Amino acid sequence: MTTTALRSTLQALARAVAATNTANGWSDGFTTAQIPERIALIHSEVSEASRERGRARRARELGDVQIRTLHLCELIAPDLLGELLWEPCLPERRPPLPVRIWLRATRPWQDLQLHGQISATLETYRKADAGRVNVLILHQLLDLIERVNALLLAELPARTTPTELILEINAANAGRGHRHGGLRC
Repeated sequence: MTTTALRSTLQALARAVAATNTANGWSDGFTTAQIPERIALIHSEVSEASRERGRARRARELGDVQIRTLHLCELIAPDLLGELLWEPCLPERRPPLPVRIWLRATRPWQDLQLHGQISATLETYRKADAGRVNVLILHQLLDLIERVNALLLAELPARTTPTELILEINAANAGRGHRHGGLRC
């Protein structure tokens, strides 16, 4: 497949991820009261990425972060993601080599920033006015997607895009079956 054939909008990626996760039982009975639980799952994916030292394995875990985040966006407000974006697609241009090296060399700091960003999202859930909480959380999740994408671009091999990785992981998840072997959400 060519990159242009895989260049999906974030909204299309979120729909594809949500469809797979719904088929696997990860959307059953979702309510906004479950947002903290879903944020915790994103947190756990970042922790898994933090433990990976190889670039390919770390990229895969960061791809899982993107999938969990996109799914939560769709659960909170289906089809709203596209209306909140300046850039409808994930950027695919890798940063210059010195930037990629710096991002890799500062992984612990980068991971700490991700954890802080996720914790801030949870605080927004806890403290925001009920009428605005969903939109505020969506904006924070979009910021997280942007930051994780930058890290992905530093970890992925040349000529591989974050979109391709997300679609690859989503296809693998589609074949894993209901609730991925009975794991709790």
